[in-house]
Amino acid sequence: MLEIGTGTGYNTALLAHRTGPDTVTTIEIDQTIAAQAGARLDAAGVRARVLTADGEHGDPSDRRLYDRIVCTASVRRIPPAWLRQLRPGGALVAPLDSPAGHDITVRMTGTGHGSAAGRPVATVEFMRLRGRRLPRPHTDFGWPAGIDAQRWRDYEVHADQHGQRILLRTGSA
Repeated sequence: MLEIGTGTGYNTALLAHRTGPDTVTTIEIDQTIAAQAGARLDAAGVRARVLTADGEHGDPSDRRLYDRIVCTASVRRIPPAWLRQLRPGGALVAPLDSPAGHDITVRMTGTGHGSAAGRPVATVEFMRLRGRRLPRPHTDFGWPAGIDAQRWRDYEVHADQHGQRILLRTGSA
């Protein structure tokens, strides 16, 4: 399992408890926060791999394929690195910044060849992933112009190495 955004390490501990020792790799951009979380996890006897890196780029070793990827910070688009590191059939869960006035948690399934597809499952508010936060219109990230914020459940998200597309499902009313 790959977790983007270690923070205090609490979520990492929960994930490791659920999936077993040495099954979670967690990435934190802030070196001090990563070190503190690593110390807390060690003190609690939690065996997880804690890395200091920009989570937008996924696991910097880029050698592993993950069955699960979870992000605890909002992204404007699903990063291509995550898609490359997601095993076909694996699950990716992340809060996606939307033009609807809130973030939308999407659950996507890896479809192979660095792509995934899925649907929104909840509205949420998360801090933005650090790294580049350039102000750009949502249409630059695959959102259709003029979405109906009340119909957030009726959209599908498709992402690959070239970007993402958010589409209103056919037959949705």
